[in-house]
Amino acid sequence: MLNDHHPIPVTILTGFLGAGKTTLLNHLIKQNPEVKIAILENEFGEIGIDSELVTSTSDDIFELSNGCICCSMNGEFGEVLQRLMQMDKKFDHLVIETTGIADPAAVAAAFIGDNLIQSNFRLDSVICLVDVQNVEAMLKDREEGSKQIAFSDLIVINKADTATEDQLQSIVATIKKVNPFADCVQAEFGAQTQYDLLNLGSYKVREVENRMRFVAMNHENVHNEIVSHSFTFEQPFDLLKFRHWLNVLLMIQGESFYRVKGVLNFEGMDERCIVQSVRNNAAITLGTDWQDGMVRTSKIVFIGKKLRRDIIEKGLKNCLSTISFI
Repeated sequence: MLNDHHPIPVTILTGFLGAGKTTLLNHLIKQNPEVKIAILENEFGEIGIDSELVTSTSDDIFELSNGCICCSMNGEFGEVLQRLMQMDKKFDHLVIETTGIADPAAVAAAFIGDNLIQSNFRLDSVICLVDVQNVEAMLKDREEGSKQIAFSDLIVINKADTATEDQLQSIVATIKKVNPFADCVQAEFGAQTQYDLLNLGSYKVREVENRMRFVAMNHENVHNEIVSHSFTFEQPFDLLKFRHWLNVLLMIQGESFYRVKGVLNFEGMDERCIVQSVRNNAAITLGTDWQDGMVRTSKIVFIGKKLRRDIIEKGLKNCLSTISFI
C-alpha cells in the first residue's frame, strides 16, 4: 500500500551485464535503514540480495528485515505496478533494477505518459552503472549500453580502483560525448559517498534548470552513432508551434531520440519553461520566473541515434515567435 499523501519517488537502476547493479542495490538497502524500499527486479531468480536481510519469501516477493520488499517484474509492467499499489505494505521509495540489456527509457516512459501511474509515483532519476574495464568496448559494440548511458542522469563508474587516473578521465570524456547531462561518480564495489542516490531529483524543475547551466551549448558531440546537439536562442519561441513540432517529431522518430531537455523562453510567458522527453512522450512544465534585466536565453539539447543537426535546427527556427512590438 502506498503512502497516503505524496507520489512515491522512483529510481531506475540500469547498467550492462556484470557492471555491479545488485552490489549497488545491496549498498542502498544497508545505507538507508530508515527508508522502506520496494524493489522491482527483472532477474528475480538471481536477485542476489544479501541472505541475512531476507526474512521470508513467496513465489514473487522477498520480505527483508529492514521493512523493504522485493518483487518480481514478471508480467506486464503496468499490472506489476498495480499489484504493488494494492499490496498491504507501505513503502517510501521504489527502485527498479532492469536487466543488463534493457532500454531504461521503456521503463521510464510509464512514469511520464501514464496519468494513473503518475498519480502514485514520480520518477526521481535513472542511474547507470558501468564497469570501468569494459565501458569503452561496450559503448563501441553494444547499442543497448549506449542507450543506457544516453538516457541516465548519473553514471556510476564502478571498479574505479582498477583503473589509472588517465583511464578514468578518458572514460568520463567518452561518457560526456554520449550524454552531456549526466554527472559521473567513481565507485568501488558499487559504493560511493558523493551522491544520495535515492534523492537526486533529476526530473524536478529546479534541478533541470541548474543542470542546463553546465551543459556546453551550440555543440555537436558524436560517439559512434550516438549524437548530442545543443542549441541556444535569444528570440522567444511560440508555444503552440513548438509543442506541435516536438510532438510530431517524437511521434514519427521517437525511437531515434533518446533524450530531450531544455529551458525555453516562450513569447508572453514570465516563467522559464522546462521541456523533457522520454521516448515519444514530451512534457512542458513551468519553471522559475525570468529575472528583470536578464537575457532570456533558451537552451535545449537533443540526444539520439544519427540525429541530423541541420534538420533539428531548421525545425527549431520555424518555431520561433514572429510577433513584433515595433
